[in-house]
Amino acid sequence: MLRFLPLKGAWGVFLLLLFFACSRGHYTHKAARKAAEKYYTMLIKGNYKGFVNGYASAEDLPDDFRSQLIDATAQFMAKDDMRRLKSVQAISDSLLEDSTAYVMLQLNFSDSTSEQIELALVLLKEGWRMR
Repeated sequence: MLRFLPLKGAWGVFLLLLFFACSRGHYTHKAARKAAEKYYTMLIKGNYKGFVNGYASAEDLPDDFRSQLIDATAQFMAKDDMRRLKSVQAISDSLLEDSTAYVMLQLNFSDSTSEQIELALVLLKEGWRMR
């Protein structure tokens, strides 16, 4: 039989809440949206290496292939329509039981147009990563 230390009053409740909050801290709507925005902000700022390293399987990629992905990302962002990308905003998300999230992002361009895309994320021990 499990025995728990007696926790007195408000301190006991506070410690229990803190424990549960920390154990699930990354698995929130806010954390998933923030991660998705972070990755696309990297693209806007030209941090293509950071963007590619944001993929869940990035550590397993051979260095030469990772370098090719970084170059391909830079080429994609050099296209005329992507050069106009100015900001990104997470507008909705879905968290699933299997630690995946789908975040709807609104990409805002300098000509006042916008586009919506969906980004799939997976929760790993270091936080949300792109799938």
